[in-house]
Amino acid sequence: MKRTDALYQQYLQILEEELRPAMGCTEPIALAYAGAKARELLNALPDRIQVWVSGNIIKNVKSVVVPNTGGLHGIAAAVCAGVVAGKAEKQLEVISCVSPEEQARLKEYMGTARVEINPSESELVFDIDLYLYAGEDVARIRIVNHHTNIVHLSKNG
Repeated sequence: MKRTDALYQQYLQILEEELRPAMGCTEPIALAYAGAKARELLNALPDRIQVWVSGNIIKNVKSVVVPNTGGLHGIAAAVCAGVVAGKAEKQLEVISCVSPEEQARLKEYMGTARVEINPSESELVFDIDLYLYAGEDVARIRIVNHHTNIVHLSKNG
């Protein structure tokens, strides 16, 4: 097979989509990515967070330590890490550069933010539906099927 063959190019495209660098277990990183992306859209630190996640996400995140958080684990920690310190443009490396100051802010934020976690009613194996609220504003992001596949992104509807 030559590099110019169509089949070779298809294989290469699949590998580029599937093989991306990630910081830690990919499910909590996808939650952090969702948090960072929604925070970017909201343009404010949310005072309330609602997240609906599929059972597979719950199973894979509940006891995993979220990287660069000082030992925090779980869904709320992953989302809040993205909200407080995430760099959305880094996608699955969204929390690869969290400073000690940001870790301290994250722990403080988790003590005050209202985070509601709900099981998704979706039949999808991979489903994250996240809402961030700041005053009257709300940002929503939904990621399905794989870790960076954003299918919905909106502010105030």
